[in-house]
Amino acid sequence: MPLTNNQIALDSGQVTLDQWLVERLRDKLAKTSLLAGRLRHPILLYRKTMEESEQSAEEEIATVCKDFIIVQVIVYGGFVPPSFHQQYIFTPDKFASWVMHRSRELVMQCLENIEELSQIS
Repeated sequence: MPLTNNQIALDSGQVTLDQWLVERLRDKLAKTSLLAGRLRHPILLYRKTMEESEQSAEEEIATVCKDFIIVQVIVYGGFVPPSFHQQYIFTPDKFASWVMHRSRELVMQCLENIEELSQIS
């Protein structure tokens, strides 16, 4: 059976590229959460500016803690006092699927940040 553009062949059959990325991210998140537990501080997965003006900004920030991934939407700057507009808490498994549904670019940014961290440690 020929492969489509989004599929790769493995010994156990065909897997979509998106599924492979999600599995890779899940594996890396599990290892990163162990590291975050040992370091006792969160590890940045991604930081995305959602809206920006001359005086204020709205950012989405995802971090890995010991057992969870926390995604926060923060507004700050100018006359706006810093505040959390949204906060999501995920297990590593749930986060991998959630972030893939949002954007493949965010998945790649998470993987790149985790790779950079592993080179430093």
